[in-house]
Amino acid sequence: ARAWFSRPYDALRDEEKKSLARDAIETCSFHPAYGYEDFLEGYRPREANGQLAFERRDGIFKRICERASARKDRPFFLLIDEFNRGDVPRIFGELLTVIERDKRASPVLLPLSGTRFTVPENMHVIGTMNTADRSIALLDVALRRRFAFIELMPDPRQLGDASVGDLPLGLWLAELNRRIVKHVGRDARSLQIGHAFLMPGGRPVRDVQTFAEILREDIIPLVEEYCYADVGALEAVLGRSLVDRSGHPRDELFAEDHHGALIKALLSSFPEVTTTPQAVIAAARRSTAAEEDVVDAADLP
Repeated sequence: ARAWFSRPYDALRDEEKKSLARDAIETCSFHPAYGYEDFLEGYRPREANGQLAFERRDGIFKRICERASARKDRPFFLLIDEFNRGDVPRIFGELLTVIERDKRASPVLLPLSGTRFTVPENMHVIGTMNTADRSIALLDVALRRRFAFIELMPDPRQLGDASVGDLPLGLWLAELNRRIVKHVGRDARSLQIGHAFLMPGGRPVRDVQTFAEILREDIIPLVEEYCYADVGALEAVLGRSLVDRSGHPRDELFAEDHHGALIKALLSSFPEVTTTPQAVIAAARRSTAAEEDVVDAADLP
């Protein structure tokens, strides 16, 4: 945003944000059917005078590279979601060579159009992927060498001092993930539960009803998948108060009139969240905030 408008993104006007998204940024999502033809160039069917014909069309990467070549004083970005869900070597094709920084000035001959193509220096490619997708193979080693990798792990600190009833969310999530890493086994570090589950709308959940729905519909099914057919591991992660001896969640805890019992069951299964120094400090802060609310209410006429 600074390179385009000399101001940070949060300071831009709405029309400037729209202009930035329209001119400087392209987004796409890889999937098993996504191919070289979508990414760089290929032939696509069209109707011409009632007949089926094929025409060569530029893909998303080629189009934004052409824009970047025309404005070399500005950065351009291609954001690729689900990067590892596509056949990445096939999608990139001969781009594997020219996306490297020290080869950006070297043109490559595109076989379909017969034109020479270069990736401009101001073109940036950013991919995101979820390493918890165990059914997906790792990236091609040759492609991996051409990207820098930044790991974004769950961050319970994003939940701050938020709590549901007497359950401090950040401390509970940290303990849940510690247990997953300890008991689930191979690749467990990549299977930890993200803090975003507990932040619907971008803010920490605070009402028990919403938290119960997230726990029942999102978090517990994930943990069950991780611990498939291993009741002992499931019990070790979630605790005996949440699952019965057969490994099934105790459904009665999620009824609307049993929310108090659900929080008690969680506190019983995760005693660490109330006994650590962090828990004591968080409880003191919640108590102080509650006292301030009472004082403020007493001052009302």
